[in-house]
Amino acid sequence: MSKLAVSHPPFFNDSMMDIPTPDKFAGFTETAEVGWGSPNVSWRVAPALNIIVNGIHRRATIDTGSTGALMDKSFLPTFDPEEVEEGHVFYSSSKILEEGYWVPDVEIEYFGPRGVRIMSKTPVLAVERAVSCPQFNQTLHRHRCPKDATKGVVKRAVQQPYFGIGFGRDRDTSSQATPDRNPMINIVSINNVTIDRTKYHPGYIITDRSIIVGLTSNNTEGFVTMDLEKGPNWEKDQRAWAGPKVSVALNNETYAKGFQGSLLVDTGVTQMYLKAGRELQPDDEIKFAIPDEESPIATYTITNGGRRNAMSPTKVLNSTSLTPYVNTGRSFLTKFNVFFNPIEGQYGLRFKGSGEEDFVKFYPA
Repeated sequence: MSKLAVSHPPFFNDSMMDIPTPDKFAGFTETAEVGWGSPNVSWRVAPALNIIVNGIHRRATIDTGSTGALMDKSFLPTFDPEEVEEGHVFYSSSKILEEGYWVPDVEIEYFGPRGVRIMSKTPVLAVERAVSCPQFNQTLHRHRCPKDATKGVVKRAVQQPYFGIGFGRDRDTSSQATPDRNPMINIVSINNVTIDRTKYHPGYIITDRSIIVGLTSNNTEGFVTMDLEKGPNWEKDQRAWAGPKVSVALNNETYAKGFQGSLLVDTGVTQMYLKAGRELQPDDEIKFAIPDEESPIATYTITNGGRRNAMSPTKVLNSTSLTPYVNTGRSFLTKFNVFFNPIEGQYGLRFKGSGEEDFVKFYPA
């Protein structure tokens, strides 16, 4: 295992990086790449995949900011609400609550322009209605927004299923956001052939043009990884990891001594949500070190409402999270590919910039 001395930006301390090679994927060879409905170099829109479910062709939005596939109940086989699990998906950014029932063991096929097909098998939320529910609390409300808290019914495009493939989302308002409901870590076949568990390593990679399922030594080359902490449901499912970490500096000063929050790279939104020591002011310079300022894999800088760069979100909003938190929005992906390894609990970044940018730095081993 080698160490590499790196020169850090002046607002973080110098340190040594110790990054293991991804040889844990040696021997795993089964993988598949499925192209997005259209390439997403600029990441101005959310990625989408062509799918077939219950014989119906649709295009599904792919969201790394939530967990669980959902679609209008008309797409799914007829079910008896008394025999399936009542459920919901709550989006903390928009405060939209999707109410429905989890239909078990739904097979969904994904296909791209090159003819590659993969299939997942998970519960799917059959949506009955979507409502604005800013005060939703699952402990108090279970899976339905009470009438006195409902701010209005949200009209959804019925033709657009919404698939959450994120992790670390199993918190108080989304306790059903569990790994067994994540389509991309529950792949069962590639090109109509059942996967071989001895050759297929669960996990996925997100690039500008595609999603890649099945981690191998080849397709993880160039990534630098960070270890994830166990999530609250890890004892129930050992794929239930917490989100990666990030440290934040504001105007060359940290928000608070030892500040480190949770990082979410979210393909579902264009804006950033940030919770730190105080509310942001116009022209605040915000600097991020992933996972921390001592041994960063990557650092980048944006200005709140000021000079923009490729990683700037459309706007920065103060998060209502109770703990330090950064939702980068999807502009983060203009400079990085990401991967998630649900078996060993790792999150990885691979830089795709020129290296000449003054607002982003990558520290490979």
